[in-house]
This record gives sequence, structure tokens and C-alpha cells, in this order.
Amino acid sequence: MRSSRLTKDLVPVHELRANLATWLDRPSETGRPVIVTQRGKAAAVLVSPAMLDEIEESRTVVRDVLRGLREIEAGEVVDDAEVWADVEELLSSKAAAPEG
Repeated sequence: MRSSRLTKDLVPVHELRANLATWLDRPSETGRPVIVTQRGKAAAVLVSPAMLDEIEESRTVVRDVLRGLREIEAGEVVDDAEVWADVEELLSSKAAAPEG
């Protein structure tokens, strides 16, 4: 998602109402969000569905990284070798188990 360009991406709410279809297309066309103002202050932001997906994915990554950092700080980490040993053990036990 590109950064907003205030001269092109800022729209007062009365202008949004008057030309709604045009402004709704803008985020998909430009790759930038549209900032809706009311009484001269930012009131809302229009983004395309793809932008919203990108925002949500980024939020998930940040949340997971922060959780990982908290786990490291608390000493709740497991060595890679230990994890892969557990994976190999699970895979070999499933391969050895009879189907039924």
C-alpha cells in the first residue's frame, strides 16, 4: 500500500457524498487510501479490499513477532534442533503405525 498524497487523497465528506462512486474506485486505482475529512479533520479512511487484507496480514505478523519476543524474554523458547527432532519422531511414528 502506498502512502497517501494529501493533495490528491484527501476528500471532504460533502465531496465524497457528491461523487461517491468515483471516490470508492480511487483506492483500487491508485493503490493509496483516501482520507475523508469532516469539519477539516480526518474522520475516516477508504481502502480497497486488497489493502485491508494487506493491513490485516501485517497486523498478524506484528502480533506474532511481539508474542515471540515476549516468549524469548520469558525464556519460553525451544531450540530448533529439539523441534525438528520432535517432528521427525512424529513422522516416523505415523509411518510405522498400521493403517486401520
